[in-house]
Amino acid sequence: MKFWQKIFIGTLVIFVAAFNAGAFYLTSRSYEFNRRRETESGIWEQGVILSSISSRIASAEIFYPDASYNKERLTAVMRPLADFYMQQGVLLALYDGGGAIYSDIPDIDERLLSQLDIQSKSTMESTIEGSRHALIASPLPDYPHLIFIYAKNVSQIDGFRAAIGRAFVILNAAVLVFLGASIFFLLRRLTRPITELKAVAAEIAGGAYDKRASADRSDELGALADSFNRMADSVEEHMARLVKAAEERQQFVDDLTHEMRTPLTSILGYAEYLKNAKSTEEERIIAASHLHNMAERLKALSDKLMDLTFLRGDGIEMKPVDVAALFNDLRVYTLPTLSPRKVTLTAAPGIERVFGDETLLLSLLANLVENAARASKEGGIVKVKAYGSDGECPVIEVSDSGRGMEQEEIEKITAPFYRVDKSRSREFGGVGLGLSIASQIAALHGAKLEIDSVPDIGTTVRICFTTP
Repeated sequence: MKFWQKIFIGTLVIFVAAFNAGAFYLTSRSYEFNRRRETESGIWEQGVILSSISSRIASAEIFYPDASYNKERLTAVMRPLADFYMQQGVLLALYDGGGAIYSDIPDIDERLLSQLDIQSKSTMESTIEGSRHALIASPLPDYPHLIFIYAKNVSQIDGFRAAIGRAFVILNAAVLVFLGASIFFLLRRLTRPITELKAVAAEIAGGAYDKRASADRSDELGALADSFNRMADSVEEHMARLVKAAEERQQFVDDLTHEMRTPLTSILGYAEYLKNAKSTEEERIIAASHLHNMAERLKALSDKLMDLTFLRGDGIEMKPVDVAALFNDLRVYTLPTLSPRKVTLTAAPGIERVFGDETLLLSLLANLVENAARASKEGGIVKVKAYGSDGECPVIEVSDSGRGMEQEEIEKITAPFYRVDKSRSREFGGVGLGLSIASQIAALHGAKLEIDSVPDIGTTVRICFTTP
């Protein structure tokens, strides 16, 4: 059962129960009030008739002193009154100690007479000829041996009660229909945002991560839709990162496969050549040299991949690093790479120290210098300098006057295996992982790489540390 249906049925059940309870209470109170009013009216009217009977008996005693004990005289007194009141639905009776002297009331309950008190009236209800009557009995004040009984037809209050009940049933049905229709349309309107939210959630679950719920409301449902949209934004952003990571991972695997294919193909080719061909000693030395170069290239690729794996691990311990000593180590470390190209490395340590991991910083700078050397012409110069005044964040800068690159290439240069000039990089032994490793080392130090480059003029890479 749907949420709005539960509210709809629950509301109607509560209304029907409350309305019928209220109707029953009001009907019962009204019925009791009318019964009490009819009884009080009967008591008053019985008192009036009682006074009239006493007056008539007193008048008869002027001529007939035994009138209050004479059945015929008493009947003569009662009959005119009984005939008059019978037309009004009132029955009269007169009793003495020996029984009924005059009575229009059949089958009087003896309990009515047994409850008599000289000081009060006895009342009860009884059914006479199928109609409810209120019976009131009391002795005549001046003639206590006589008992006057008054019976008034009060069945109209039962009819009133039935009419009120029927009216409430009709009203209940009408209000139930009206309320049911009103609640139905109101609930459908109020729960429409929930229905829309459900539909949007289903679309997002199906892969439409750009879908959003309408949040143009100022109530709780509007707040819910806004929270849902923020959650959807987070999910979409997370999915975009996952998709990007999957694409980068696939691109990494594709590039790695491509990088390994060339040296492996060469190794297999020269190995087959050495195995089968009848070659001179000089040719075998040349083939072995090529095998060695290809193996070195695979080893370099393996080392770079190990570096990347290491950099994805835990954080590093930051320690003071002497910049001058770091630059001297960099000169020695990169000499085998720069010498074949006759590229000169100049260093200007303008600051005393930076904070970081000395080994990783050396690897970062070595990768930047090697990339600068690859981009430089033979006999070029690669400059490394560090600067930053007191209180400012230090900067280490590596620049060259090589061939440079376009802006769109700068945005891709830190991706694994990306090369601006693939043919020259392979010729110089590069595998396209240097700047990727450099960017990750910088991130571990809380620093960032800033790359400026102009085609045919050169490239400058700055390592901007975020703490002095």
